[in-house]
This record gives sequence, C-alpha cells and structure tokens, in this order.
Amino acid sequence: MVNGETPFAGAGGLGLSKLMLGTAQLGITGYGIANRTGEVDAEALLDRCAEHGINCFDTALEYGDAELKLGRYFEGKPAPFIVSKLKTDLNLDSAALEKQVTGRVETILERLRLRTLPALMIHDPAVLEAYGSRVAELLKRLQRSGLIERAGVSLGANSDEQFAYCGRLLRDDIYEAIQLPLNLWDRRAVECGALHQFREDGKIVVARSVFLQGLFFRSAEGLPEPLGTIAREALKKLAEIADGEGMSVAELAMGYVRDTEGIGCLVIGAERPEQIDDNVKLVSGPALSERARHRLETDFRSVPPVLITPAMWVQAK
Repeated sequence: MVNGETPFAGAGGLGLSKLMLGTAQLGITGYGIANRTGEVDAEALLDRCAEHGINCFDTALEYGDAELKLGRYFEGKPAPFIVSKLKTDLNLDSAALEKQVTGRVETILERLRLRTLPALMIHDPAVLEAYGSRVAELLKRLQRSGLIERAGVSLGANSDEQFAYCGRLLRDDIYEAIQLPLNLWDRRAVECGALHQFREDGKIVVARSVFLQGLFFRSAEGLPEPLGTIAREALKKLAEIADGEGMSVAELAMGYVRDTEGIGCLVIGAERPEQIDDNVKLVSGPALSERARHRLETDFRSVPPVLITPAMWVQAK
C-alpha cells in the first residue's frame, strides 16, 4: 500500500492514495518528451496500481482511448476514484454550452462504463474566463442529475492573472477539486498565493507535472533545439543540488512537491509497471532538508517560460 493515504476534509471523507495515476500514456502513444516505450500495457500498469493500493486515476476525453481501457479494466470491480476532464468550445450560448457539456459527460460515462463520474474537471481554464459563473451553474445541474459526484478545474496557470481570475470563480463550493502544475521549476501556484487560498477553502488539490513530463531526467544534449540550450544551465544546477543532498533528481522532485503544504495527490504517469514501483518508493521517501528547499527556491526563482510549458517544446523522437 502507498504510505499515508490522504483523507480530504470537505470532500466527503475521501481516502485517496497519495499517488494518482495519470493515464495519458494509456491512450496516447509516445506521450511525453521522455517516452521511449511507445504503446503501453494498460492492464499491466493497472494491475500494479492495484497491488500498491493506488485508488485514483486521472484521465480525459482527449487522452485517446485511455477512458475505454479504464472502463474495460474496472468493469465488475470496485469502482476507483476516477477524475476525467473535458474541454468545450468558447463561443456558445448557454443552451448550446449545456448541450455540449452534457453530451460529452455522457460520452465519458459510456467510455468508462460508469453511471456517475466521481469527479469531472474542466480541462481548460479559458472556459472559466469565457463563461464565468455559467460554468458553475451547469456543473451544479450535472451534479443534481447524478451524472457527476463532484467538480473541479484543471488549471494551466499561464500567468498569475489567470490564477487570480480563476481563483475568484473557484471560491464557489461546486469546485471541490483543483489540479495544477507544480514542480521544482514551476512554483507559480505557490508564489501567487493560489495554493494557500485553495487550502484555506478546503479544496482537493492535485499536483501534476511533478517530473515535468520527464524533462528533469534528460540531458541537454539529447533535447531538441532550442529547448536543449535553454534547459542546459537549469539541468546542471538541478543535478548539483541533488548530488549535494545525496539524492537522485527523482527523489528531489518527488519530495519537493509531496512536502508542499496543501498538496493532496500527485498525478504521475507511467509507461511500465516498474515505474509505478519506483514512484511508490519515492513518495514514501525522506523529507527534503530546509537547505535543499531553500536552494531550489532560490536557484529556480525565475526560469524561462518555455521550460515549464510543455506545449512550447519541440518534441524529440
């Protein structure tokens, strides 16, 4: 079992494992800059999750056939906590928005072979910016109809302004779960005060991009340009800090996010069952020293936006 299962106050007494399996790799071949496996064995990965007590999964309508694989695997078994996400068009009137979202939720449920979705997240904060409080009212109707149990938003945090604007909307009680990027190089959610506010409001906060899609484990020479040149100095500093602490970069990255106050679950994908074994060990590892945390927050106080924005990378194969 994963150490320290985390019950979330204000979320119905949920007991979620600290690790949440990200399932993009299950449905998108070659997902991530560090992927070297190609198509993964979904059943083997999910079997290994069961062995370790990992009981929550992050997926999305946009993740290829990941939902279909989860649905087949868990049919007839105790239902885990599945978070799925969806996007919408940005130029719809209220009726068209409701029709589109409801239709896509029904598609998600069919693919997952569920009657009710444990958690639905809006996949793009631009939807909140476009529709404002109308999104909250729509999610409440979905909840009353029994299609979803709870709702949330996956934040991209392209700017502090986006965090601030979305943060005001997310004060609504319908938003029980927030997913956001957080890692050694990307502390925007902490520095702008959003994470503190979410914690005060009793939100379930799920961190993603813990390993920045594997960028932390690549050498600058093996990266596509201009990413390799931009990342070279930061990767060198990261290796130096890890060596100074007698830790691997993976231990450093996992420990930093795991120990950040207010973080409940960590979404981490895997290509092979052995990576799940490794992540279970990492999440149970020792706490970072204050010296290491201080140096990380000092040396990486300001990194180029391209380093923390995978959409800006040129994918290397």
